[in-house]
Amino acid sequence: MLEDQVAYLLQRYLGNYVRGLSKEALKISVWQGDVELKNMQLKPEALNALKLPVKVKAGFLGSVKLKVPWSRLGQEPVVVYLDRIFLLAEPATDVEGCSEDSIQEKKRKLILEMETKLVERARRLHTEMNKSWVGSLVDTVMGNLKLSISNIHIRYEDLESNPGHPFSAGFTLEKLLAVTVDENGKETFITGGTLASIQKSVELDRLAFYLDSDMSPWYIDKPWEDLLPSEWDQIFRYGTKDGKPAEDLTRKHFYILQPVSGNAKYIKSQANGSSNTDQPLQKAYVNLDDVTLCLSKGGYRDVMKLADNFSAFNQRLKYAHYRPSVSVKSDARSWWNYAFRVVSEQIKIASGRMSWEHVLKYTSLRKRYITRYASLLKSDVSKTVVDDDEEIKALDRGLDTEVILQWR
Repeated sequence: MLEDQVAYLLQRYLGNYVRGLSKEALKISVWQGDVELKNMQLKPEALNALKLPVKVKAGFLGSVKLKVPWSRLGQEPVVVYLDRIFLLAEPATDVEGCSEDSIQEKKRKLILEMETKLVERARRLHTEMNKSWVGSLVDTVMGNLKLSISNIHIRYEDLESNPGHPFSAGFTLEKLLAVTVDENGKETFITGGTLASIQKSVELDRLAFYLDSDMSPWYIDKPWEDLLPSEWDQIFRYGTKDGKPAEDLTRKHFYILQPVSGNAKYIKSQANGSSNTDQPLQKAYVNLDDVTLCLSKGGYRDVMKLADNFSAFNQRLKYAHYRPSVSVKSDARSWWNYAFRVVSEQIKIASGRMSWEHVLKYTSLRKRYITRYASLLKSDVSKTVVDDDEEIKALDRGLDTEVILQWR
């Protein structure tokens, strides 16, 4: 039973980021005691959770190792090792070809994902699992989880935000280690009542951020998927040269945050009726070595251009279904019509936002929506989310995502 749960969690969380995970293979590995997955490709949608117009150009996860002491589970910590997380991202700000239907489909998927998470969170709050033996064991395992992450390099390359001045930004971390500690800061194993207050000690080694202005993107003369593990290491250490992994560093990074090491302490307490409501339930203390921050003139320019590009993308995306599919030069009239429709719609929304007609309209719409959605849930008790009703779909087309989630 516990093996199935571990395999399910691995499939659920890792499956969102890496390709080719087999649930059956995971079950077999978990049953044998240790799980080790090597040399996996990251999915293009691995960065979707950031809700930013970026996509994964290439990604590699060198190793995931899970050590489960089945014979002493609940007495020794479960250890998770992650090594060599390499990710190369690029802008995803193209709105060409975005029809009304495609935009609505993206919105529907986003709402479905967010609503499912909210429902699962509510279920966890109301479940009685934590009173059972299995729930107690799971709490003990999670409270004593030992995490080790090493060799992280996440890089973003941008050719479009500042035309003529390509730039690259990156985050690197040599090692992170998180363990459960006692009040004296010594590694420990907690059970029972001590789980009400969990203390984690975190060690950071060489955390850094860089921003390289006027830096051409990495280029290789074969698909990224065909790279050997050693080539991934070489590229994310030295870069590329003439379509091949470079032998030495071709150009030093300009660090916004110079590599810094340090430690942190995280304390999480459980809420109960007798606890002092004035005291925070979560605390964090961070102690870093010498911190050096620096931003060049070119780097500041690139950051501002990037912010402008993302902001413009969000504006374009709202009205992408109006956007002409031809160039301005070939059909200027279509672009003037596009501009007129967008501005007219913005004025209409702004002018009607506080009117009584607007309030009455949404009050009536809310009542209709909630009544319909509730009746659909009651008609099929196995459903926790409704996404296949035509009337609901029609109502969703004219509503913002936040409003839909609130009404549901």
